Amino acid sequence: MIFLNRNKFIYLISLLALAVITALIFSIYTLQQNQQINQQILLLNKGELVDAEQLNMQSPEVRIAYAYLQGKLNLFDEAVETYSGTERLANQQQLVHIHYNLGNLYLVQAIDLAENLSVDRAVAMADVAKDFYRSALKNQPSFWEAKYNLEAAQRLSRDLPLGDVTISEESQDASTCLLYTSPSPRDKRQS
Repeated sequence: MIFLNRNKFIYLISLLALAVITALIFSIYTLQQNQQINQQILLLNKGELVDAEQLNMQSPEVRIAYAYLQGKLNLFDEAVETYSGTERLANQQQLVHIHYNLGNLYLVQAIDLAENLSVDRAVAMADVAKDFYRSALKNQPSFWEAKYNLEAAQRLSRDLPLGDVTISEESQDASTCLLYTSPSPRDKRQS
């Protein structure tokens, strides 16, 4: 049998108590950090752009929510920059969503350019979108939404004519009474 003298016993109990207190303090700190991140994400989900200096931009979750909001507000370049800067901070699952959302941004731009008959730029944007969707699918092959949007980007690239489209004044006048509406792919694709 091992017997501990009184001093060693007190030392061991003190050491265990210190370890428990340290773990408790760390847990409280982590909980507060998570609550702060959740509050900032809820603030961003309200749909109003917040100054980045008011946010914890070291948190990949906050950065993803901020970039998503920028995309919703049609701040394309800013959203791409925020997502791209988040890649170095993100874990594997977050990278999947970053690449998926980047693909969505580029696909929306491609659709807008195609509707404005900027065919070459639309095809280029669709190609970038396809690359991002493939990257997301490489890391998560069962990501159905990325598969769907990859197919949409492929169809867009395939169905657009090659070269810049020019429209004569006659055809512009003749088509002014036609409206082209399509279902909004933005709602289904962004997460």
